[in-house]
Formats: sequence, C-alpha cells, structure tokens
Amino acid sequence: MPDIAGDIENRPKELWDFPNYGCLPDQPFEVDLESAVGEFLAQDLFDLDGTQPIESKILGLSKKCFEGHPVIEVNPSEEAIDFYRERGDTFQVINVIVCCHSFKERDGNLYGLPYHISLRPAQKRGKPSSVGVDWINDIDLAGVLEGNPHYMGYNPFSDAFGLYAVGPVPINDNICSDTIGLVYNTYFLASRYDKSDVCDPGVCTSLFGESRALLADYRKFRFSYYFKDFKTTEPVKIWGCDSPIELFLLQAMSQHGLNPKIQTLIFPDGSTFPSLQSMWEGGLRTKKQAKIVTEADFFFEDEKVAVFCDSVAHHTSDHAVAKDSAIDQKLANLGIRSVRVSGADIMNSPTDCAKQVRGFVDETV
Repeated sequence: MPDIAGDIENRPKELWDFPNYGCLPDQPFEVDLESAVGEFLAQDLFDLDGTQPIESKILGLSKKCFEGHPVIEVNPSEEAIDFYRERGDTFQVINVIVCCHSFKERDGNLYGLPYHISLRPAQKRGKPSSVGVDWINDIDLAGVLEGNPHYMGYNPFSDAFGLYAVGPVPINDNICSDTIGLVYNTYFLASRYDKSDVCDPGVCTSLFGESRALLADYRKFRFSYYFKDFKTTEPVKIWGCDSPIELFLLQAMSQHGLNPKIQTLIFPDGSTFPSLQSMWEGGLRTKKQAKIVTEADFFFEDEKVAVFCDSVAHHTSDHAVAKDSAIDQKLANLGIRSVRVSGADIMNSPTDCAKQVRGFVDETV
C-alpha cells in the first residue's frame, strides 16, 4: 500500500466513527495543556500576551506595583505607548495555536487533548502583517480572545492553511475537530525591542536557580521561537506530533484508553524527556540532545514502551532498517521495549494498530 499520509486530509475513514470527530463538542471544554506539555511550557505559553517581549525599560515605566515590584498589564500604559511610538516600533500579531486530537470528560468537565502547538502570525495577502502603535493603543489587548477565535481547516503539518474566524464552529462534513486550530493566546511582537534588556519570567528563578547555562538555553529558545519576527506565514512548531500518521494512531489509541507522552527524547542513561522544557527542569542543557538514543513518537513511561510510526519514505531502505534495528537494541539494553507501526498499516486501520499497541503495553504490566 502506498504511503499516502503526507497530508492530514488523507484520513482513514474509520476515524469518523470516533466521538466529536466531525465537529467540536456541543458543550464547553478546556484545553488541557499542562497535562500534555508540563507545567513549565504551559505557563510559558500562558504568559504570551500583550506586547512582547517585556523589557526592563517598559517595566520601569509602570506605575503599578505588587509586593513592592513593578508590574505591567496586558494593555500597555500610556507611558509604554509613548515609548514605543518614539522608538518607532511596529507589531506583528502572533497567535499561539493548539490543535486537539480528542476530548475527554474528567470529574464532570470536558477537556480537549492537544496533539500540536504552533505559532502563526496574522497575515494579509498571504504575507505576515504588522500593526502600528496607534492600533495597539486603540484596541483592548486583554479582550482579543473574546469570541473564541480559531482557524478553520488548520493543517499543522504543511503550510497550515486555514481561515481565521470568531464565534461558533459550523457543523458540516468538511470540517474535522483535529483541523480546528484553537487560538490559545495572542501576543504582539515589538519590532525594535532591545534583546539585552528583555526580562526573564519569574518562573526562571525557581526552575534554574543559579544555573546561568540553563538560563542561557532558555533565553536562546525564546528569542529563536517566541520573539523572532516572521518572514513568511509558515507556522513554527513548539510541541507535538510531526506527521498525520502519528496523529491518526494517537486518536485511535486515545479511544482505547492509551495516553502516551508525545515526541519523547530518550537518553543513554535511560532518562526520558517529552520536551526541551522538561530537560531544563531536569538540569540538562539543550546540547545534550546530541547524545540521545532516539526520539520516540510516543512513550509509555510506566510501562517503558516506545512507539514509532514508520513511514514508507523513511524506514524501508536497507540502511534505514539497520538503523532502526540498532536503535531498538539500544532501547532494549535500557529496558525499553519498541513497537514499530508502519504508516501503511495505520492508514489501513488505525484502530487495529491501536489494539496492537494496547496488547504490547499490557504485556509489560
């Protein structure tokens, strides 16, 4: 069977039988970001609002304090607006987009389970657009998420086509819940910010302590991802699945009560981390990534099972097969069992593949 999973629209038909697949739930739900990505990254994304990045000069203009420390609100002060105007800043409007693979009820509340997080700029005529200081001054930045903004037909695996919309999502046969890009947060990136004057979030002190090296890694990430101006409208991935076949298997696994970590880094000492942020929390620097054994598409931490979705394009040559076998052996030496599921099998029946994974995981209990 050909490897036709290059686009999210080539979805196995049996997925349509899953609850809330053809539309969003008809009841309110929250996005359960922290359980998926960890407290650090969830807080990092939560703080991305208002004008960014926060600079000491802007903070010093604030007339409001909390426990003796200056604070700024989402809407910039008159003094901050004057500062931006004098400096000549324009602002890119950047949305933090979350896509959910399914929805689960817990303790009477419904939660959307994320599979991908990306950044995407507002656009005009197919190019990133900017707004001026007067626009920032006139709009209520604290209220930009009112009306539940979202993208219709959002594809995080390609050029992220999608129509920006506000309000309820219409129910029709052409929209799947996994292609509704939920706008989780929005921030306004200043064009002339002073990199040397950017403040670190308060969470850094408790997480990194005196480690200047870890703080340097974190700062590099922020400037490379959050605070880098967009030249095209192509989204920037922050976390999540890398391909449609991974998404399809994840959706089927979720229906079978399987909730693995997504894209987990596995190191030679057996330690595992589902994100750069979790590495930093564990005291590891970004450069340690060069020494990983592999990055598992999915990982069951308690059962020590790594799952790989192998596409025809990248995992069928003699060299690729030998490389995969070597990785499986290294994992086995660490007490981690590997499950490799072909993209063709996932496209044929993600449910059967999920049952295969379920059986493999149960064997390790």
